Parts: sequence; structure tokens; C-alpha cells
Amino acid sequence: MTPTRTFVAIALPEQVRAAIGSFAARGRREGPAGLRWANARQAHLTLAFLGDLDAEELQRVQSCVRAVARRCAPFPGELRGAGAFPRADAARVLWLGWGSGAAAVSSAHVALREALTGAGVALEARRFTPHVTLARARAPLDLRALVADLHTWRSEPWTVSAFDVMASRLTTTGAEHVRLERCTVGPAG
Repeated sequence: MTPTRTFVAIALPEQVRAAIGSFAARGRREGPAGLRWANARQAHLTLAFLGDLDAEELQRVQSCVRAVARRCAPFPGELRGAGAFPRADAARVLWLGWGSGAAAVSSAHVALREALTGAGVALEARRFTPHVTLARARAPLDLRALVADLHTWRSEPWTVSAFDVMASRLTTTGAEHVRLERCTVGPAG
């Protein structure tokens, strides 16, 4: 069996993805050259990136995500403001930050990391910053103006009620994300 490129995500509601799509469309027209804008239909927050997993590892991941989701309570979701990695004056990634519920997102990430490492599943080593990627650049760009423009931007709030186990398939037109399992947050999940 071919390994599955896997990550765990929080899906965004349609109205938030539509708002991201509107901003991305404007960015494509008016923004700096060299930015590749993310597909708003696939916008999400990555809780954990796991890379290529075989079938056994994928089953362990799904079991861990179900268990963590059951232990969590639904929490507020809201995107607010923007930033860039590694920094705005030499950015490779433009992102929207997480507003209300940021502490709950970070707690879910820590719980997921502990469960997965306890089950022998390796995770990315980078520091977790709750965000949704808007655009990427191959070479560093000065995105300070875009970050400042988005400083006061806020999405409509919603309630996070599930964590999704996702597969990412790389194609010639970019990554396609496919949900493998939705794990409902809360004891009824």
C-alpha cells in the first residue's frame, strides 16, 4: 500500500472560507508578485502534520485523534489578524492568526502531540503557532504592508466541534486535501 501523506486539521466553516477566498482574489490582483495564494476551499488550521504514514500508523493516528477529541470540549473559533513566517520583512508564508479559542487550540495540539508520540507516531518538530495559511512564496518577500493591512481583520466566530484526519495528495496543480475521518469533539464523539 502507498503511504498516505497525513495531517490533523480543524476545518473552517463556509463563511470563513468565503471571506478568505475574497481576500485571496484581491491579493492575486493587487498583491505582490511571487505569492502563491492558497485554495480557500481547502483552508484549515493544521493541528499536527504527520507526513507519510503506512496503514498501521494511520489507524493509530485515527485512534489517537478520536480519543483526544472525546476529551476536549467544543471551543470558540475565530481568525484574527495576520502574520508571516519566518518574519514579515522576509516572508515565505502569509497567515491569518487564531483569535478566540487560541488557548483551546494550543491545548488540543499539546494533547494530540502527547497521544501521538505515546503511540509511536513521529510529528513535525517545529513550534506550533495556530494559523491558517493564506499564501506562500518561493523566495522571501517583504509582506509588512499585507500584514499591516490585515491587522484588524476578523472572521465571523464559530464553534469548533470536530478534528479531521486528512490526506494530502500532491498534484501538478497543488495539494488536494481529502478528509479520511471526522472526529467529533466532546464526550459524545
